[in-house]
Amino acid sequence: MGEEYNYVVSRMEEITEQEDRHLAGATKEIRNELTVLIPENPFPEIEVDAYPPLKFSWVIPKKLAAMAFPRNKENVKFLVNQGITHLVTLTAGKKPPMEDVARIRWSEVPVEEFEVPNLEQIKKFIDICKKADKNGEVVGIHCRQGRSRSGIMLACYLVHFHRFLPDQAMNTIRMIRPGSCNFPEHEEAVGRYFEFLTEDNPLRFGVSEEVMEEFIQAAKESTKNIS
Repeated sequence: MGEEYNYVVSRMEEITEQEDRHLAGATKEIRNELTVLIPENPFPEIEVDAYPPLKFSWVIPKKLAAMAFPRNKENVKFLVNQGITHLVTLTAGKKPPMEDVARIRWSEVPVEEFEVPNLEQIKKFIDICKKADKNGEVVGIHCRQGRSRSGIMLACYLVHFHRFLPDQAMNTIRMIRPGSCNFPEHEEAVGRYFEFLTEDNPLRFGVSEEVMEEFIQAAKESTKNIS
């Protein structure tokens, strides 16, 4: 009788919203059709003080970052360790575990799940960022996955503070945070804010491709160098 070999066939997949709306975005490994959930902390047997929320990345290094929902105090500690001093939550009725972590402020701009921020909500986020900039704060923003609601806010940030045109802002955010600003209603929301901002506004909007590329590369480089 010949020698028998047992082969393990393994592949990695991202959990979709259709499978589990609460775990969407986390990673699962399928080994011979047995599914194994890969937790946020890839070494759960090792006690750690802090590790990043899912999909954490810098958008403007040391000034603005985005992420999925920070699920535990280790996630929030990671944000503090990165220098983030003001966290903005977009998830309606759900607050990150901030109570046990000092040195970080918290603001809420509640937007219902699967809805897009309206003009007043975008203006509120921009006002938070204005005050944060005046106070020397570093801002982090999240919704559940850090893509749709957060992506709209991030694009509006680039329009407001850096005079990007809406398409330029959304394309830049798409490159920095893939999966963001993917639907027509997202584009419409950013467009509405641009119309509000440019009404009777003599300032010129629009940046060069070189400036867009500088933003993208700086964000990617800072995220890659996270320790």
